[in-house]
Amino acid sequence: MIYHVGSLARLNELGFLPRVKEIASVSGGSITAGMLARAWPELDFDNHGIALNFDDRVASPLIRFSAIGVDVRAILSGILPGRTAADSVAAAYDRYLFSGATLQDIPDHPRFTFMATNLQTGSGWRFAKSYAADYRVGRIDHPRLSLARVVAASSAFPPFLSPVRLKFDRDAVRPMQGADLHRPPFTEEAVLTDGGVYDNLGLERVWKRCRTILVSNAGCNTPEIGSPTGRWTGQIFRTLNLVQQQVENSRKRILFGMNNLGQRKVAFWSIDTPIAAYSVADALPMTANSAAQAANLRTRLNPFTPAEIELLLQAGYAGADASLRAQGLAVNSPAADFEKLPFPRSRWTRSDTEGLIVRQI
Repeated sequence: MIYHVGSLARLNELGFLPRVKEIASVSGGSITAGMLARAWPELDFDNHGIALNFDDRVASPLIRFSAIGVDVRAILSGILPGRTAADSVAAAYDRYLFSGATLQDIPDHPRFTFMATNLQTGSGWRFAKSYAADYRVGRIDHPRLSLARVVAASSAFPPFLSPVRLKFDRDAVRPMQGADLHRPPFTEEAVLTDGGVYDNLGLERVWKRCRTILVSNAGCNTPEIGSPTGRWTGQIFRTLNLVQQQVENSRKRILFGMNNLGQRKVAFWSIDTPIAAYSVADALPMTANSAAQAANLRTRLNPFTPAEIELLLQAGYAGADASLRAQGLAVNSPAADFEKLPFPRSRWTRSDTEGLIVRQI
């Protein structure tokens, strides 16, 4: 979530945001994309395409949210009858970020697509303003689904924050070509988990429609282990991680192949890639050790410290800057500078009463 805030901050400085046609997201990236979608109608773009109030409308709410503990309370509340952990996560998103917004409150342009994985069919549910669809089940035109609940589905990391159950009104899901499961119970309720399970990079919607593709990847590679455990529980988790990694690698190979053949122009930056690997002049001073520290940070909805938030912001900001310049899509103007990031560390303090990150005056 915060890594992508850093990426968006650099894209905004370079005037890229008004040029974007499609934004697709999965997992924690959907929290950031949801906040951008919610704030988009209020963004004040100048003549250079820079949103002057990006920090206040997009970055600040997400940074404050990253200092709040959500997941443990959500899991514990899921023990109560009639309530799930996913319900609590959606409620937290709505309270701190989305304020009751639905998919109909986000802009038509750019098109925002939030991907979730359908545990019933093994395919993906795509949620956007114009329609939501699972190609095996059908589509819902102009869905009025809660933005918080859609983002909760897209970021429902299994097994603790998953699944999210979306119930549909009768006849809301219309048939479409190839929908072999257009029947109850599939048309009455969707049982969803993290979109990254089906499409870890959120590429499927974008790479079919766009000639220039920018990918911000906050997922890290599965680490090498010299002596893997022989215990069956450890083997299960290790095997699942390897399977997921290979799925991501396959999509990356297709993406880079299209770039190498000239079919697409791709800028790809990843949280575990050292900035020096992009081989650009006057790159930001972020060491390989800093990149490794960012990549190894936990992926949880629990409180992050100011130092952790700063590290993630810098990693996303530096990665976007270096990748765009390496691909010839941008120049270093305005010059990238960590001091321009929202809420740099020197301006942070922790409130003893609220436990939130606030800006010093």
